[in-house]
Amino acid sequence: MTSKGIVWVTGCRGFLGGEMVERFERAGYNVVGTDVELSVCEPERLEAFAEEVQPSIVVNCAGIRREATTLSTRVKAYEVNALGARNVALAANTVGATIVQVSSDDVYSAKLDEPVNEFDSPEPDTPYGKSKRAGEMMVRNTTNDHIIVRSSWLYHASSGRMKAILDAAREGGTIEVRTDQFAAPTSVSLYADLIFRALDKGATGTFHIVSRGRASRYDFAAKILEYAGYDPEKVLIPVEDPRTAENIVLESMLLDIAGIELPTWEDDLKAYMEEQGLLA
Repeated sequence: MTSKGIVWVTGCRGFLGGEMVERFERAGYNVVGTDVELSVCEPERLEAFAEEVQPSIVVNCAGIRREATTLSTRVKAYEVNALGARNVALAANTVGATIVQVSSDDVYSAKLDEPVNEFDSPEPDTPYGKSKRAGEMMVRNTTNDHIIVRSSWLYHASSGRMKAILDAAREGGTIEVRTDQFAAPTSVSLYADLIFRALDKGATGTFHIVSRGRASRYDFAAKILEYAGYDPEKVLIPVEDPRTAENIVLESMLLDIAGIELPTWEDDLKAYMEEQGLLA
């Protein structure tokens, strides 16, 4: 297979970074990954690396995670999620590469009355969301050659919540799952596929890449178990907490306008579990 070009993935040892490396390689790209050994907080080293590698695409998966971002750690979050994003964009600029900036539904308020699309103004209400919003703005102000991707509840089978749910079922255990947090679960397969399509078409701008519909974390977990052949009621313990209830449902308005038909979250999940050999 002839290589489609060189892709540089930052944060390559994180869950999403690792998936991006694997999926870009499968799609025929020559992939170079970096992680903590090349901090996104070191702009001169980033630019030197870009000059050495000469990527045509830079995928910035580096970041401080939501659960690690609090009021007391927000300085580091802004350093990595905001200034780090700017530094990666500057490095991409030095070699004329497109930057794919990984963002989040957390750039919106956690308690929305209705779904939001790319034309709605973000108003984050958490330190993490504010740092990711700042990163988006930094990238936009640094280069026009960018794709900013917001998604929600990205999942894959080898780690995270999905693995924990299936592990509990296999071991005959139980797991607590929230009934008062809502979003649109999205597989890493759908996410990567639509990024590839955007890159192939030379698209730029900000996109919501999410499956269609709305689910609670309980709904999502129950459907995982159902597809895997387990009884959800024997595994899941429903819990709620009004203090941390959430409703952030993204709509992919720009993809709809482009005529790209997105699957429902149930169909996306079923297709992903079939891909991974997890269907009963």
